[in-house]
Amino acid sequence: MTLALANGIYLYLKTKIKQIKKLLLLLFVLIFVSYSCKNKTENHIVEQKKTIGNEKSKIISKNIIFKKDSTKGSFEILYKITTKKDSISYQFFEDNGKKETSYVKDNQIDLLIKYKKQIILNNTITKEKFKNFINENLDNYQLAIFNINEISNSSCNFFINICVPDSDNCFTFNYTIFSDGSEKIIELERN
Repeated sequence: MTLALANGIYLYLKTKIKQIKKLLLLLFVLIFVSYSCKNKTENHIVEQKKTIGNEKSKIISKNIIFKKDSTKGSFEILYKITTKKDSISYQFFEDNGKKETSYVKDNQIDLLIKYKKQIILNNTITKEKFKNFINENLDNYQLAIFNINEISNSSCNFFINICVPDSDNCFTFNYTIFSDGSEKIIELERN
């Protein structure tokens, strides 16, 4: 009887320890999230200047989300992501089943590319540039991600995501600018 009692106590304590570990992990995550949210400011802005081996960040104007300057080989690239004035609305369901509408600002990319010190592209890129690839209402989509993917001796390749806000409904592109200023857009396979 005492062996069964000891075994029962052992199993009880084992399950309680698992529950305590889960609660501690949850507490840690909540503390981390609350600390992160406390230090996050609305419309936080990052400027990043990169010349191989030299990076710095600082806060600048309110509608610039991100600014990057990169030099590699014969290419010089400067781009900034800014918010546009138009808003995109999207609907979602609260935990209680109530349908809510939220709004986000769309983004645009101001892109300047020089090859051997000559300007080969000076353009503003918006989601409309990719409308031939998106057979849905473009008004529901946001230009969400723009980043340098690769720079070679003959081209610059960028990674672009255009998504319905707060969803996995995205179109992903490789956008390539060649040294002569020509461009190529390839839609990557959707999941």
